[in-house]
Amino acid sequence: MIINKVRDFIIAHQLIQSGEHVLAACSGGPDSLALVDILRQIRLEFGFELAVGHVDHMFRGKASAADAQFVRDYCQRHGLVCFSTAINVPQYLLEQGGSSQDTGRKLRYEYLRETAQTWGNAKIATGHHRDDQAETILLHLFRGSGGAGLSGMHAQAGRIIRPLLSLTRQEIEDYCQQHALEPRQDLSNLKTDYLRNKIRLRIIPQLEAAVGSSVREPLCRVGQILADEQKFLNESAQAIWPNLTRETPDATCVYTEPLSKLHIALKRVIFRLLIEKKQGNLTGITFHHVEKLIEMADSWPVGSKFDLPGGWRAEREYDAIQVRRREVCSVSRGIAPPGVRLLIPGETEVSELGVRVRASVQTYLPQHIDSATAVFDLAALQQPLFVRSRQPGDRFSPRGMQGDKKLKDFFIDKKVPRSLRDQVPVFCDSHGVIFWLGGLRGSRQGQTTAATTEYLVLQIIGIQEALP
Repeated sequence: MIINKVRDFIIAHQLIQSGEHVLAACSGGPDSLALVDILRQIRLEFGFELAVGHVDHMFRGKASAADAQFVRDYCQRHGLVCFSTAINVPQYLLEQGGSSQDTGRKLRYEYLRETAQTWGNAKIATGHHRDDQAETILLHLFRGSGGAGLSGMHAQAGRIIRPLLSLTRQEIEDYCQQHALEPRQDLSNLKTDYLRNKIRLRIIPQLEAAVGSSVREPLCRVGQILADEQKFLNESAQAIWPNLTRETPDATCVYTEPLSKLHIALKRVIFRLLIEKKQGNLTGITFHHVEKLIEMADSWPVGSKFDLPGGWRAEREYDAIQVRRREVCSVSRGIAPPGVRLLIPGETEVSELGVRVRASVQTYLPQHIDSATAVFDLAALQQPLFVRSRQPGDRFSPRGMQGDKKLKDFFIDKKVPRSLRDQVPVFCDSHGVIFWLGGLRGSRQGQTTAATTEYLVLQIIGIQEALP
């Protein structure tokens, strides 16, 4: 029995829990109508609340308006809440451009997500079935997708669930007939202008005619095998992620040395995971982009850049590949001179750099200091003292070296990643003379001597651990 098959699939994949809200997307066609009808019949057994969401894309005039009315009428007969809207997708395309299918899907899911969020943070159920799965796998194959794409659709992806993935199109049509459902028919599904329709109406039938048997089930089986293998790779990538990366609010970096020891399959997953973490999805990312990132990590020179879809930029650093927004690469949010005045003694919040500076004055030289702490001769510094970000043309006199040096050259020599240079606290006196690059090197200015009587101890709390 078809309902039992769906029930078993929901239980096996833990798609719906008691007390949850489920918003079933329904166009009025056979797949989505069967979805709503089956969920309606099992909702009391599973203990979930059910509502229906419909979007009229306004592509087909009176026909699409009639679809919307059909869905509303069904819901009214069966006592279901129905959320329905009309979105003028043709007008949107005239103004914004784009693909009609992709744009329609984007706007439809935006509405469904907003509705689901306001209606009990509901899960969104779609009517995708096993034939859709086979078509999706072929579609991704033709586009050159990797293992993630060739594994097809998952039973659950975030808040989206697909309870009918165990059913074939024929089983759904049989269900509609057996339960006297009279679904609407969208004639645009018969057009071969779209690649998915062409796969369903021409390519799969031709393949089956050529091999003499169905190709849908083998395709779905391959997809399941690849899904299991992809899950293993994703879990492996997640396990090593903390030791492989450095994350800041603006950027994520992958260290190249440990990356180089990984299998190529895991490298691909790592970079896909990086992009997904940054932008929330992999829209626009292809095999080409991932391979370029791996090539950059393996052999590109320091300073090389590679632009990614979605406004992201990858840059080769000394020991890492950094990915961040392109606009962030050129816009600094640092602290201009004279900077934030230090409270001495006391603690100063430097929110722009994400640190606090604790200052104390002692009459003896501290015995134990770390890289985030420095000691100076208070009398040798012109007060008040400030902390700021680096500025063009900055120079200082590093301890242990003759003469002075440009900060830019010092950072290069110390192999400080570009992504971290604006986060280095630069400490200056009232004349703008730099006496400490926080966490890196003190200047000869303010250096303690045997004649020092008051020791200024500065400690940076929250300093970036990745500084050399």
